[in-house]
Amino acid sequence: MSSGKSLQITKYAQHRYNITRPVDFDVAVNYGRALMAIAGADGQLADAELQWYVDEQELLFVNPQEYIEVLHQFDWKNANIEELLKGISYDFSIDFHRTMLYQAIKMSRADGSYQEKEQAAVANAAEILGIEHSVVVSLESVAEIEESTERLRLALFEKEV
Repeated sequence: MSSGKSLQITKYAQHRYNITRPVDFDVAVNYGRALMAIAGADGQLADAELQWYVDEQELLFVNPQEYIEVLHQFDWKNANIEELLKGISYDFSIDFHRTMLYQAIKMSRADGSYQEKEQAAVANAAEILGIEHSVVVSLESVAEIEESTERLRLALFEKEV
């Protein structure tokens, strides 16, 4: 049952993900919970992983504080990824399956490592969502390229000492 609330998107959401309309609050909560369960598949949801997602939500949505508070209360250790994924039914303006996997990969890598159990959880989520393995590999590669590009950009902007 939906609460009827929605998260209003920012220009960043339009630019970064091509999201064109508000997202149902309850759907977003299930989406975020699924990502937390995937990123925590290695037995820990590192502070850097959760912070990556919180930061991303603060960029994507106008006033996401209530949403973020709800996610902070979630018991990700006892979550069933399959149930969470199957509970997401919404007419997104984007391919949310691929977007979710991309964000799961980015979130899982935010602590500096992409553990085998996290990779397996991403692969399992992809299977549940009907996403081919080649797409998962491509999304993982995009995440790696983005990290390398970010390091390069920051290195170029460093002030010589």
